[in-house]
Amino acid sequence: MGADLKTLEDILRKRSSPALLIGNGINRYQNTNGSSSWESLLQQIARAQNLAFSQNQLKEMSNTEFFDILDLARPGDDRSDLQRKFCALMDSWQPKSHHSKIVGWARSRSAPVITVNFDENLSQAVRAKYHAPKARKGFTDYYPWTSYFAESEIATPRTSFAIWHAHGMKRYSRSIRLGLTHYMGSVQRARSWVYGKKGIRMNAKESLSNWPGANTWLDPLFFSPLLILGFGFGKDETFLRWLFLERARLHKIRPEWKQQAWYVTNKSSGNRDRSPFFKALGLQMIEAESYEEIYDNPAWLP
Repeated sequence: MGADLKTLEDILRKRSSPALLIGNGINRYQNTNGSSSWESLLQQIARAQNLAFSQNQLKEMSNTEFFDILDLARPGDDRSDLQRKFCALMDSWQPKSHHSKIVGWARSRSAPVITVNFDENLSQAVRAKYHAPKARKGFTDYYPWTSYFAESEIATPRTSFAIWHAHGMKRYSRSIRLGLTHYMGSVQRARSWVYGKKGIRMNAKESLSNWPGANTWLDPLFFSPLLILGFGFGKDETFLRWLFLERARLHKIRPEWKQQAWYVTNKSSGNRDRSPFFKALGLQMIEAESYEEIYDNPAWLP
């Protein structure tokens, strides 16, 4: 069973493959100038607005607080302009070899990929095409949750290779989740899909097979085994924290639906003290000796 898997290599060598949940750590790896962090991009916008913060002030700020401060300090332009500026700072980003290896592993295993990143490094790494099924009910460029990158259109999100952007994508600047209001909007949008009359909790009680998020990235998040890497799971990640709480509650209602999930972290990151939180969410912590062991692990190769 999953509890016997103690290293990232053990998980990657499994016969059945988990979906991947990938954070910005994959972009920060081997980035020597630090320009690929959200903090760096927000600091660039702050400097353009002639705002200065000390290192101690920045340390005490979450990224959502930082964005909201920048937004409140601006003249009366609309919010989308600031999001567009943030997206423009990622225009020069290019995938590296470890992007190709990791996404290539997922493609070879028909494993879904969910990312909280806005850039398209993952899709560019394997030349995946953008698919926007706008005819599907509920499409909006604020929440393009039915859109994905893949080699061809897919029918089953939880068992097909596709790259999904949970926090929005650069090509739709209004979709990217940066401020607290953005995160609360995502919770509001997903809440009825979880608790509504046709929501996932009602489906669990009534043994139904369909729900409003069945054609979105939420389906593999709830129903696929998950391997999480490069994602800090920080205190400002209110939306994803809530979804993982609902995932755990869903498994409590229907234990037979439970899927294993692993959270991969570097031993030096200090995440060991957070193990009670991860355990409560049904996540098994996998500690790697280095970031190289995570992003350049030979087991990513087919």
